[in-house]
Amino acid sequence: MKSFIKSALAALLILNTNIAFAESKERITGFVLRGDVDGSVNNFTSDRNGYDDPYQLVSVETSEGQIEQKPIGEFIDGLVVQVEWRHLQKEKAGPITENNVIDQAIARVNEWNNDPETTNTLGIKLRVFSGVFSPKWLTYHEHNGKYKLKNCEKGQNATAKEMCGVRAYFKNNKQGIIPSHWKPSFRTHWRDLQEKLADKYDSVSVIRELAVSGCMTHHAETMWRNKGDYNRPDGKHNVQALLNGGMTLESDKSCLRWQIKVAAKKWHKTPIAMAYNMWNDYEVVNDELIWTTKPQFTKELMQKCIEEAGTNCILGNNSLGMNDIGDESNTDDVTYYLKKFGDAGHHIYVQTETAIDQQWVALNHAADVLNAQMGELPKIKAMNKESPTFLTGSNMQSARHNLKF
Repeated sequence: MKSFIKSALAALLILNTNIAFAESKERITGFVLRGDVDGSVNNFTSDRNGYDDPYQLVSVETSEGQIEQKPIGEFIDGLVVQVEWRHLQKEKAGPITENNVIDQAIARVNEWNNDPETTNTLGIKLRVFSGVFSPKWLTYHEHNGKYKLKNCEKGQNATAKEMCGVRAYFKNNKQGIIPSHWKPSFRTHWRDLQEKLADKYDSVSVIRELAVSGCMTHHAETMWRNKGDYNRPDGKHNVQALLNGGMTLESDKSCLRWQIKVAAKKWHKTPIAMAYNMWNDYEVVNDELIWTTKPQFTKELMQKCIEEAGTNCILGNNSLGMNDIGDESNTDDVTYYLKKFGDAGHHIYVQTETAIDQQWVALNHAADVLNAQMGELPKIKAMNKESPTFLTGSNMQSARHNLKF
C-alpha cells in the first residue's frame, strides 16, 4: 500500500512539474555506503577524498549456516564519493583535476555495472566539500615567496569584496580556514566550480545525486553552525569569529538559499540533495552568542529546493538517531518537515547517527514514517565490527527493501 501511495504522489508531482525535468536521471533508492576516507584504504592522503570499492568482500551467512565472502556491491545500491574542492581545482578558476577521485570512482562503478558476474546496478552520490576543505588560493595570497592568510577578522590583505578566511576550531582538536562564503567573490568561484563539474559529470549516467554543499564549515550539513562547539582558544564560538570577519546573519542565510539555486541551475539531469537541520538564528548580546530556533527558515529552504529543482529535489537529514523517533510530531524538529514533505510525495533521504545495532530500526522508521527512499549507511568497518554479517543479514536487507519499495 505504501508503495502504491508513493507512486501515485510521484506521478502527480511529475504532471505538475515543468517538463524540463522529464529527462532527469532516476534517483538512487535503498542503501548508499559512505566511503571510508582513511588514506590507508583509498590511497588518498586528504581528509575527505575517497569512496568504497564495490568489489571489496563482505561476509554472508548462507541458508545452511555457512559463511561465504561476496562483493559488497551486491548488498547496496550506491556509493558516496567524497571529494574536497582543493583536490578538484588546484589553480584559481582552473580546470577540474584530471583523473581525480570522481573519475576513478566512475570507472570502478562502470566496471562493476558492466561486469556479467554482478547482478546489482550501482549509482554514485557526489559530495564535494568546501569550507575548510577549500583550495588555498581562495583565502591566501603570495608575498615574498610565502603564502599568507587573508584574515577576515583582522582585515588583513583583503578588501571588502575580496575573499578572506577565518581560522575556526572544532571538537577533537580540529581546525581549519573557513572562506568568506558570504561574499560575492565566493559565489563567483563556487559557481565556476559547479559549472565545470556539471559540464563534465551531469551527463554521466552513474552520477545520480549531488549533495548541495557550498556554504559549509567543516562538514556538508551546510545549515549546521555547531551551536555547542566552543573550542576556540579564546573561548568564543566560531560564529562570533565569522561575524567579526564581516559575515551577518542575513548574508549567511542568503548563501544557503543561493547554493540551492546554483546546484539546480547547473545540474540539469542530476537530482540534488541537501542535508537539512533545524536552523537557529544568532546574535551577539553583551558579548554572548544568543541562539533562537527558527523552524520557518528550515521549511523555507526545503521549499526553495522544490521550487528550483522540482522532482530533481531530494530533502534529507544527516543525523537520524533512535532519539529522533517520535520527533516528527514536534514542529521544532527537522523530522516534522521531512515527514510533511515526504507525505506530499517529495523525495526524502536520511543518514543515520545511531548505535550500529539499531541501524535497521532507524532506517525502517525513516521509510515507514518519513517516507524516505534512501539511507546513507555508516562505514563498512564500523558495521563489520558489530558483526561480519551485519550489513548482509536479514534485518538490514529487509530495511533496504523497505526503503526501495
